[in-house]
Amino acid sequence: MKKVVLASLMMAFSLGVSAEEGGFEGGKTPPPQQKQDAGYKGSEDTGQTHIKQIRDFRQGGYVTLEGYIVKKLKGDSYQFRDSTGTVTIKAKEETFKGKTFDAKDQIRVSGKVYGRGDSTHIEVMRIDLP
Repeated sequence: MKKVVLASLMMAFSLGVSAEEGGFEGGKTPPPQQKQDAGYKGSEDTGQTHIKQIRDFRQGGYVTLEGYIVKKLKGDSYQFRDSTGTVTIKAKEETFKGKTFDAKDQIRVSGKVYGRGDSTHIEVMRIDLP
């Protein structure tokens, strides 16, 4: 009886640990850049924000981009790409909410812009599917 109780307690605690896993799974090639806009939904008067537009955003400005995580750089940093270019994003493990994405999964990232020009990066607060 003690073994059954001990085993059930261990299973209950291990489920919480596995729920926090997720992130980026490398090793796959993203689709070509010219094919990215095929999945964009919206009307003519609401334009999509692109990476080339955020290079001169105000510091701390909030932005939402759709694209692909191309590769993991180091720590919480990833290279993110849309049809206009690439930018470094910083996303903590909790931001992925236990989901795992690879380079072929189009995602939507939302966060604050920091830096200017080539040193621009985004502190991601939310990652979703488009």
